[in-house]
Amino acid sequence: MSLPQVDLDDRRFQDLVNEARTRVARACPEWTEHNVSDPGITLIELFAWMTEMVIYRLNRIPDKVHVALLGLVGLQMEPPSAAETLLRFRLAAPPEESITLPARLEVGTPRTPSEPSVVFQTTAEVAVPVIEPVAYVVHRAGTFKDVGVAQGGARPKGSDQAAFGTPPMIGDALYLGFDRPLTDLLLQIDVDASPARGAGVDPEDPPLFWEVSVGDAEGWAPVDVLLDSTGGFNYGAGVVELQIGPRHTAMEVGGKRAHWVRCRLDRVTRAGLDAPPYAHPPEIYALTAAALGALVHAEHAAQAVEEALNESDGTPGQTFELRHHPILPAEEGEELHVLEPDSTRWQTWQRVESFVESGPGDRHYLLDAATGTVELGPAIRSADGGWQQYGAIPPKGAQLRFSSYRYGGGRVGNVAPGALIQLKESVPGVAAVTNPAPALGGVDAESLESVRRRAAMEMRTRYRAVTAEDFEYLAGAASPRVARAICPEPTTPGVVRLHMVPRVEPADRRLSITELTPEEELLQAVGAYIDERRLIGTTVELLPARYRGVSVVVSLQASPKSDLDRVQEEVATALYTYLNPLIGGSIEGRGAGWEFGRALNQGELFGVVHAVEGVEFVKILRIYETNLQTGEQSSKPAGSHIVLEPDELLASAQHIVKATHRET
Repeated sequence: MSLPQVDLDDRRFQDLVNEARTRVARACPEWTEHNVSDPGITLIELFAWMTEMVIYRLNRIPDKVHVALLGLVGLQMEPPSAAETLLRFRLAAPPEESITLPARLEVGTPRTPSEPSVVFQTTAEVAVPVIEPVAYVVHRAGTFKDVGVAQGGARPKGSDQAAFGTPPMIGDALYLGFDRPLTDLLLQIDVDASPARGAGVDPEDPPLFWEVSVGDAEGWAPVDVLLDSTGGFNYGAGVVELQIGPRHTAMEVGGKRAHWVRCRLDRVTRAGLDAPPYAHPPEIYALTAAALGALVHAEHAAQAVEEALNESDGTPGQTFELRHHPILPAEEGEELHVLEPDSTRWQTWQRVESFVESGPGDRHYLLDAATGTVELGPAIRSADGGWQQYGAIPPKGAQLRFSSYRYGGGRVGNVAPGALIQLKESVPGVAAVTNPAPALGGVDAESLESVRRRAAMEMRTRYRAVTAEDFEYLAGAASPRVARAICPEPTTPGVVRLHMVPRVEPADRRLSITELTPEEELLQAVGAYIDERRLIGTTVELLPARYRGVSVVVSLQASPKSDLDRVQEEVATALYTYLNPLIGGSIEGRGAGWEFGRALNQGELFGVVHAVEGVEFVKILRIYETNLQTGEQSSKPAGSHIVLEPDELLASAQHIVKATHRET
């Protein structure tokens, strides 16, 4: 398969001749003879013919040479970014002593004959401690009662055994207090109790909410209930497993200050359904708690440690290739070390973005993250005929090594929930691991076509944010995770609003508003990048893009022999792809994303549906505006034309497709 032709210059012979004649008329008006027989015109045509041949050769520069030319002007392909997720490590049993989950612990997907394992690494050391409750308080009918604990658990007696009031009331709760925060821990609560009584209470979705304290000001935050074998106390004794979140702060309850976990009685269930009340509370005979695991941050990366490079030959501009690439952003301690001859101490060299400010004695180096190339300082010939050295050069025979570096990344790391289940090395006490949420943020390395387009903008020296286009360009330059950005007309002097769309992979599906909202980490990275380049006195507000949610309802007739399920699925996919802020807007499939402010006409959706194989004709096609946050759909169709604001984008909500065969 041949590479696509790239026209760096699209001027042809006649274009060059016409331009030369125009210049002649302006610069030399006394030249009035422009016939082809005139010797001057003949020379113009000769030079145009020679220039066209040069352009022809220029347009056929191989990709490898083109990359080298871009490197000469300081442009490099951006490396990929790594997907991130949280891994839940589950212990075989509550620990008798603290268990440490080390940093750089590798967890991957199962390997198949056709696909290698996708490996993630934990980014920090996490300890699963030995914990036990230090307080037990019940809240009944507006009154707190300190029941107390002994030997690491609560064992109430008499009237203290009632977990809630008799009869239970909304707001009644039981509280377990701890002397330390349980941040990101998997908490196991063992309950020995009598069954609660209440007609109509669903054991699978009881009106009970488990929460943790997050401070006197904020109050309480919900936690995920992974397991409740008590059935909301309907079955009596059992185990409750809670995944504690990233926040857990001490507060005062019933006169005691501790880090609290509570179970609160409500009038609705976790699914938001009205629930009948309990008629009689459970009686708690014993209540204990222990840590059974932890959530640990991980990223799609592998680690190389103390990789030796070739020896220095003492010449300027040396390059060395790392064994693995692309390279992920460096962390503390990931650096180049040099051991000079007759020395026993490794010297640490500093990575820089360029050698412009490097002197002959500065131990600096460049690292091309995309290719894994380490470059030492060059010697440049100066105007007086001498040579200027930029950056130090290790003497001949010096040994070079990289202390460590991380490599990997790309959208292959955007794995689904529950995909990371294989622990690459055993850890005593750990029984299982998984990722409860999908891994997000993986972006492939920049393509050559992308860096070509970026080169034209880079050559305009856009290193200061002045115009709206500057802010939009710099947002994308700040992070590869920014897919699109728009800077609308300012409404307040000195205040610039920059709306961003994060990159999501894969994008040819229904995208939730959470995925289309930039994370706080991304906003901070873009903000820091632009802050260095904005004009003094300009305030920049970084915001998510504005989306207009639309739902399409389609009833269609399919050809007699077509598979209705396939037709419905492909029509829905086509609609999700077309009405998409990242890849939508093209009737031919994946595009560059729905244009900001572009209106939607109902007629173009008929073309999208009819383009699917097996569709005979569309019976009904209606468009409804939908709130992407709540999922609430307008009761009336939006008509045949939806007009957007200049800084708005279309995004798909839930599309409904119904296909039927022709009646015979």
